[in-house]
Amino acid sequence: MTNSKETASQEKPAVATLGLLKQVVKMSPFTNWSGTEVTACENGYAELRMPFRKDLTQHHGFLHGGIVGFLSDNVSAWAASSVVGDVLTAEYSVKLLAPGKGDFFIARANVVKATRRLVAVESKVFAVIGEGDAAEEKLIAMGTATILPAGK
Repeated sequence: MTNSKETASQEKPAVATLGLLKQVVKMSPFTNWSGTEVTACENGYAELRMPFRKDLTQHHGFLHGGIVGFLSDNVSAWAASSVVGDVLTAEYSVKLLAPGKGDFFIARANVVKATRRLVAVESKVFAVIGEGDAAEEKLIAMGTATILPAGK
């Protein structure tokens, strides 16, 4: 016979879903302010979209590198949360490959490996010009992240 404490520790944490993350964005002042929208979140994959805004650019008119890092970090954490539940970023790195110039930006992430202690994630950030079938994506950054399941 096991006690309730042992049973609770063996239960799988609730993983993030698209609906849950849409609620999280509403409660996150910076993410909400940026106009970021979660467009996919399931089974170790996440995608987000953020519109171009002049106030998020640097002096050449390109998306600021700090905002590119934010996109990579958020999408990585959200992909991880779809596997292990609530998470915190331990570290991330971003390689800026091209200027961020487009009508909007898409970030996508995939979990590479998840354990009880950490989740390794890879991300890509794209600048997009146009909409629908006419949209052209340009890879502007690649990232890696180590995400930690949040302890209770």
